[in-house]
Amino acid sequence: MLTMKHCTTALFAFLFTLGATTTAQPGSLDATFGTGGKVTTDFGSLSDRGYAVAIQPDGKIVVAGESNNGSDRDLAIARYDPDGTLDNTFGTEGKVTTDFAGADDYGWSVAIQPDGKIVVAGNTGSLLAFDFAVVRYNADGTLDNSFGTDGKVTTNLGAGENYGQSVAIQPNGKIVVAGASGSGPNYDFALARYNADGTLDNGFGTDGKVTTDFGTGPDFGKGVAIQPDGKIVVAGESINDFALARYNTDGTLDNSFGANGLVTTDFGSTIDHGQAIAIQPDGKIVVAGESNFDFAVARYNTDGTLDNSFGLDGKVATDFGSDYDRGWSVAIQLDGKIIVAGYMLNGPDHDFALARYNTDGTLDISFSADGKVTTAIGTSDDYGRSVAIQPDGKIVLAGLTGSDTGTGSDLALARYLSGLNVGVIEFSLTNNAPLIYPNPIDKPATLAYTLQHAETISIHLLDMQGKTVGTFVEGEEQAAGEHQLSIDLPVALPSGTYLIAISSPKGKLTVQVVK
Repeated sequence: MLTMKHCTTALFAFLFTLGATTTAQPGSLDATFGTGGKVTTDFGSLSDRGYAVAIQPDGKIVVAGESNNGSDRDLAIARYDPDGTLDNTFGTEGKVTTDFAGADDYGWSVAIQPDGKIVVAGNTGSLLAFDFAVVRYNADGTLDNSFGTDGKVTTNLGAGENYGQSVAIQPNGKIVVAGASGSGPNYDFALARYNADGTLDNGFGTDGKVTTDFGTGPDFGKGVAIQPDGKIVVAGESINDFALARYNTDGTLDNSFGANGLVTTDFGSTIDHGQAIAIQPDGKIVVAGESNFDFAVARYNTDGTLDNSFGLDGKVATDFGSDYDRGWSVAIQLDGKIIVAGYMLNGPDHDFALARYNTDGTLDISFSADGKVTTAIGTSDDYGRSVAIQPDGKIVLAGLTGSDTGTGSDLALARYLSGLNVGVIEFSLTNNAPLIYPNPIDKPATLAYTLQHAETISIHLLDMQGKTVGTFVEGEEQAAGEHQLSIDLPVALPSGTYLIAISSPKGKLTVQVVK
């Protein structure tokens, strides 16, 4: 029998309102983080650059990137306590570097597994001969020897260069890395899927690998996300247009999405680069990047058509008043507002930049008065590259400060207030996540959860708008310990994504399910 001890995902129940947490305006730097809301980290090398950020369930912040040791570049990772200090329980004084046999190694993306292990994806090699690179670390920063060879895996997807740009963890523990493969003008979207031990998953594509050509010109995959139904969406660019591809769980293109699984979007400019992707709870897909040197955001319906309720025909461009604004990352707040982060040119150098949008695509004027925030980390160039939202609603932007092309750069972070009042509910569910299996549900499923003490429990089925569409348990006194409940979705219920809500007088948490 499968019980909660088999589910190690850390999960907390959260309640949020729209009141400001402090008198500071949303978008202000969080003075409780680092020095005045900012942190920089030097690995003691010629240059250090942060490219990706993820938040652990315990609030610790993980940043991945690269560190130049003078002869080559190594994959670099740093972990911070919630106050911005380096976590001395991780690596050496909070820092780890990893070398792939003397090659140049880049960590472009990071994800946290449910068991706390950290997966970083990027590429390793030299110009014209890069391969996908994936590294897995234990929670203390040591390499996980149960993954690949000494914690490391390299994958060649074809002749030329192979760039791993983004990583996502499937609910079954498999690891998906997306990027590009090719040479010269002939690059294609590229994906690889790995089993939990780092071996390629032969049930995906051809020997675990997939490449996708949009037709003519270069195609670069930049961001990947997993839908609740297991389908994989990759966003990037194709011949200077936004580009998306959606794949079935076996790696074949999903013909129900766009034209034979592919979508391209022109913002009407000569340069449109999709960089990052996020999926809303209602299934809509948000892609962020740049258009003609402005921040650019597009939102798509689940079938790949542009969502006409967002911006102008599904598209929004935002000018920070400079000659060069570039959106690099996107995240969705608990209230549905959209954060896009990157950098902008502020006079002679670049600064961190964020924009927050309402759900209709308009700029949120409660965020720094005009919906836009810029931050100088140092006195030279500052490049924001990756954004994440903490469980308490605060916004973390990671990147680098210093020269992006030469030497003398450091990892850099800034944390901002969001205005969301998010607090942890004292709910007696243990820190293990409720588990429902199978999911997607096409037959009666089992919901397993553990209570720390006796609690009056209700369990309801909600649609993605929060409306109750089914009741499994109503006001039942349940003892402390492990519980299992058979879940049978109503036959008349349309296929789609739903929430199972477990609640008590002290709070509520939800588990997403698919019918």
